[in-house]
Amino acid sequence: MSEYRNPATISRQTTLSEDMNVTKQELVTDISSAARFIAASGRKNATPPRRRFVAAQETAEDDATTTTTLQRHFSAGAVKATTSKNWMSSMRPGEQLHILGLGTCGSVFSIPGSNMVIKKGGDVKALWNDFCLTTQVFNAFDHTRNALQDIFPTNTIPHCPSARAFFLPGDDEGFWGEYLGRFPASHRRVGAVIEMERIAAVPRPVRDGLVDRYFVEYGEYDEEEEEEESEACLVRVYLGEKEKDTLRAYDSLLNFPLRLNMMRDLKMDVGQLADEMAIALAVMHWEAGVDAMDVEFVLGSSSVMRENRLRKAPDPDEEPRSVSDTLAFVKRDVHIWVLDLDKAKRVVDMTLESVVRDLVPAFLGNDPYYPRPDVDGGCG
Repeated sequence: MSEYRNPATISRQTTLSEDMNVTKQELVTDISSAARFIAASGRKNATPPRRRFVAAQETAEDDATTTTTLQRHFSAGAVKATTSKNWMSSMRPGEQLHILGLGTCGSVFSIPGSNMVIKKGGDVKALWNDFCLTTQVFNAFDHTRNALQDIFPTNTIPHCPSARAFFLPGDDEGFWGEYLGRFPASHRRVGAVIEMERIAAVPRPVRDGLVDRYFVEYGEYDEEEEEEESEACLVRVYLGEKEKDTLRAYDSLLNFPLRLNMMRDLKMDVGQLADEMAIALAVMHWEAGVDAMDVEFVLGSSSVMRENRLRKAPDPDEEPRSVSDTLAFVKRDVHIWVLDLDKAKRVVDMTLESVVRDLVPAFLGNDPYYPRPDVDGGCG
């Protein structure tokens, strides 16, 4: 195996945008080193599928179809993403907000008919930190995306949702006057609020495939509630963890944990996901100047607005031509998103001391998103 540099010991005094003397090869070396540092991939024996509906007519062909569907949507290729049906529909005034998730920092609510969510909580300082650093990281990805896509044409550059507004408790009578009564009854307490872009759920075929493969049959259920849960399905990318029980049954699509052995079972390109996670860390560390403490890495769909942007401005001196060159990251249905920066902090001077003090603990202390040599012995 070729020697590599630990990205946590790479000391850069300038950002990607400021260092005009950095060559493409140097940038490739730095971020590729990060990829090799956190990547641990290889193929293992597949485990038997867990199915939600057990019926006599199910065959090996059915299992193969489910696996192929999941692999096709999770892998690189010119596959058009399908849009979740509810969150892009027309706004219905006064409709109740729907809770999407509960966290230590705040609860997240969807705005029906909108591509926005509301994150509300009582810890004003933590939410303010989340708002500020989410904006900083979003700008860093936006600023470097085109250059990174040129350097890594076969990868999908990760995303960060945009934070649009922040409200203090009672700070904006217009906001609370409109929304307070629309929260579920048990959540009608005024708090700090972030209004931010919603990450669209993974496409319907992926959700159906996850249910078919990993869920088990369970009694009666609320069809409307299950549909709302399905429309909020994001997939956590746990490259650093395997299932302790390969016969484990799942019963929820919210923050579905896709672990390393499951990815291999689906024949996903684990190395490519590790590379893209490394690119995300490189952007957060070197461009945004954020330690990435406790951030989440999830798979979700890209919004239409993001897909329909030109990647490069045409040359006005050229002859007019038809142009439809959308961003190159539209290569697969789902993309890696980074979110939840409430516990992250800025790293002002990227020195060896600050790397050891801030970046290494943030890397090692996070949930098992990053590949771990002690979990997976292979490296590719």
